[in-house]
Amino acid sequence: MIQSRRVVITGIGVVSPAGRGEVEFFDNLLEGRDFVKEIDHFDASLYPARHAGRVERLDDEVFSKRLIKKLDRFSHLALVASDDAINSSRLDLKTCDMERIGIVLGNALGGWGFAEVELRDLYQQGLREVSPYQATAWFPAAPQGQVSIHCGIKGFAKTIISDTASSLLALGYAARAVKTGKADVILAGGVEAPLTPYALLCCNTSGEMSVSGRYRPFDRDRDGYVIAEGAAVLVVEEYEHAVARGAKVYAEVSGFSHTSDGVHPTDPDPEGRGIARAMQAALDAAGLKASEIDYLLPAGLGGIKSDKGEALAINSIFAASLGNGLSVGVPKSLYGNALGASGALDAATALIAMERGTAPTHTGCGTPDEGCGWVNGSGMVVEKDIRTALINSVGRGGVNTSIVLRKQ
Repeated sequence: MIQSRRVVITGIGVVSPAGRGEVEFFDNLLEGRDFVKEIDHFDASLYPARHAGRVERLDDEVFSKRLIKKLDRFSHLALVASDDAINSSRLDLKTCDMERIGIVLGNALGGWGFAEVELRDLYQQGLREVSPYQATAWFPAAPQGQVSIHCGIKGFAKTIISDTASSLLALGYAARAVKTGKADVILAGGVEAPLTPYALLCCNTSGEMSVSGRYRPFDRDRDGYVIAEGAAVLVVEEYEHAVARGAKVYAEVSGFSHTSDGVHPTDPDPEGRGIARAMQAALDAAGLKASEIDYLLPAGLGGIKSDKGEALAINSIFAASLGNGLSVGVPKSLYGNALGASGALDAATALIAMERGTAPTHTGCGTPDEGCGWVNGSGMVVEKDIRTALINSVGRGGVNTSIVLRKQ
C-alpha cells in the first residue's frame, strides 16, 4: 500500500447563502454581511425556530431543466458546486483516467424537498401520482450518484452520513484514499438543503436551533444555531499528479483525525475530551504543534453543551497561542450552519483565507462566555500570512473531526 503520497487541494466550488464562487463568497464574509433571515418561501410561522440562510440565486447554465425536475435541491446544489470545483481546478476530465477519479460527499438529512411533495401526493391522490424519480431523488447518496454520472466518475466513491461532521469526514476520507493510492483525484465535500417543512420540523425538535434567530457561537446568551442550505466541493489531488498538469495548489491536507465521545446518543461530551483528542491527533499527523496554527475554525454549534465542551478543548490544546497570534473565527455565523455541508464550507473558507492572507474572524458573539474571550480577540478580519489552519466539525452523538491544512 502506498503511504508516502502527498495530498493537496486544487479546486474549490462553493454555493452558499453568502454567495457562489470563491470571490463572491469570501468578499461577503470579509464585509461581515448577515445572510440569515426569516424563512419566507413556505409558511414557517408555527415553528419555534424559523430563521435560516438560503441560497437565493442559483445561476446555472450547465444543467437542463429536464434534469433538474428529476432531482431534489440538494443534488442540484451538489452538481453546481462540483462543476465549479472542476472549473476552478482546470481539471480536464477528457484527458483523465476516470477509474482513478473518485467522489466522497457528505450530508445529514437527504432530499426532503422532493420527498415531502411525493409523499403528500401518495396519501392524497394514490400511488399512481408518485413521481418515478422519488426513489432516486431523496436518498442521501443521490448527489454522489448524480455528480458521478455528470462527470463520468468511475473510481473510489462514498457517501458520508454523520450529522454536521459529514463533509469534513468526507474531506478526510478522500485525502486518506488519495494518500494510500486508491485514487489520484477525488471530488470531496458536502451538501445540504434542509429548508423544507418536514426537515425544519426535524431540526426544531432537536432543541438545538436558535429561537431568537441569532447564531452566536460561544456567546454567553447563545441559544443554538441557525440552519442553512449550501454545498462545498473541493478537488483533492495527489501532489505529483497536480504538478504534472500545472495545477494551482491551494494547500496540503496534512492532518486528519476523527474520534467518538461515547457519552450520550445525542449530547456531546461536556468536557470536550473527544474533540480535544481529534485536534491533537490531527496536529500530530501533520507534524505540527498547536502554536504553529495560524487560523482556527471551531465547529461553533452555538449550543450550551457543545460550545462549552469545544471551548474547554480549545483552551487545553491552544493554551499557549490563544491571544498570541492565533486567529479564531466562526464565519458561518453570518449565513447559518449548513449541517452536513458545514465542515466543507469552513474548509473552503480556510483555503481562500490562506490564498488572500486574510482571516475572517466573525463569530456573531457579543459577550463571550466564560473562558471564550478569544472569540473577540482577533476582530472582524485579520490580515496575516496564513500558513496553517485547523478546522473542527462536531456531530450529534459525539462525532468529532479535525483537519489541518498547510500552505505550500
